[in-house]
Amino acid sequence: MPTPPHRDPVRWCAPWSMAEGEARARELFQRAFKSSPDTLRCAPGRVVLIGDHTDYAAGLSLPTVLPHRTFVAARARDDGRVRVTSAQASSVDGPTGVWEGTVADLAAASDMGWVSHVCGVLWALGERGFEPSGVDIAISSCVPIGTGLGSSAALQCAVALAVNDCWGLALDSPAGRVELAEAAIDAERRHVSVPTGGLDQYCVLQCPPGEAVLLDFATQPPAVTHQPLYFPDYGLRLLVIDTGMRADLRTTEYAERRRSCEVAASALGAANLREVFESPGWLRRVNQLEDPVMRARARHVVTEMHRVRLVNAELSGTAPAHERFMDIGKALFRSHASLDTDYGVSTEALKLAVDTSFAAGALGARQVGAGFGGSAIALVRKSEAADTAHAVDGAFLARGLTRPRFLTVP
Repeated sequence: MPTPPHRDPVRWCAPWSMAEGEARARELFQRAFKSSPDTLRCAPGRVVLIGDHTDYAAGLSLPTVLPHRTFVAARARDDGRVRVTSAQASSVDGPTGVWEGTVADLAAASDMGWVSHVCGVLWALGERGFEPSGVDIAISSCVPIGTGLGSSAALQCAVALAVNDCWGLALDSPAGRVELAEAAIDAERRHVSVPTGGLDQYCVLQCPPGEAVLLDFATQPPAVTHQPLYFPDYGLRLLVIDTGMRADLRTTEYAERRRSCEVAASALGAANLREVFESPGWLRRVNQLEDPVMRARARHVVTEMHRVRLVNAELSGTAPAHERFMDIGKALFRSHASLDTDYGVSTEALKLAVDTSFAAGALGARQVGAGFGGSAIALVRKSEAADTAHAVDGAFLARGLTRPRFLTVP
């Protein structure tokens, strides 16, 4: 069926350059605090190539980072005061203008929207033995918010890097970045009350542009293996489709799925579903679970781990590139079908984005993140990215849905 014509162009969400992002954060800092920052740091958003809902099951995931970043300008204080402002404050939950408090207030600042993510990082560093001395922070970001692309992790990790500079923590090293990631995870879990598995923070702080990282959550912290992404070398790119439906991990649905995985593992006599996956006949074992919902939830997680291994192997394989990328595309489609049918976290908009991308010629497509809204990705030929975006945009218009926005990686 032809795409219905419309006058409006496709909505692209372009990243800022490093210079532009730093200038925005610096200008906001100077406007809010009437002084210059000591440091300017940034952290990227992330997108999961494959491996969603596996981190909390001690599983495997293969994320990469976006060119879109959150920028933080900061200056140390010696009076114990904390002042925070964000250019995006008016578009998210939490205070507008400048939030002011003290180091002693950090533990109580846990129900204040976006500010809680910032205060949570400062609090978590204090809990880990580092002495907070006060800080002024200004934030400006082009990472789309609430879209399953790691905007919270980008904020937390950019703040952690800036505070590392301001307080002289000496944690900007491979081992130190693990420490910062764990502080950001503590902030998310214990301060903001979002039950993250840690995938976002470890990826954001350890994945360089142009690569993916294979995260193995069988250990804590997870083992990290760097995997170059060769998509641009073969005329391919990831098209990210923001459906405009915000995802929220604080839902009972998300908690139910985590609980199902834990119960399924226990029913199979295992500590977690990774242990089941590493055992002989792992899929047969899962399919023997009596409860159909528990069986479906566990089946997604173990088959998703299998797909992560397949995609990682194809990225580093020696077979002809066309064959390897076609196999990767098939794994993406199967991942989406599993998230939809077995895990039940898809939406009408996400399914439409994936189905339309397939019809437009994408090698593969899947929803990304926790689901219940958010984004999808499509692995497309670079020359066909714009046409695929137009097709998806037209399909959303024809269905009466909010028009999507589009990003590309790399």
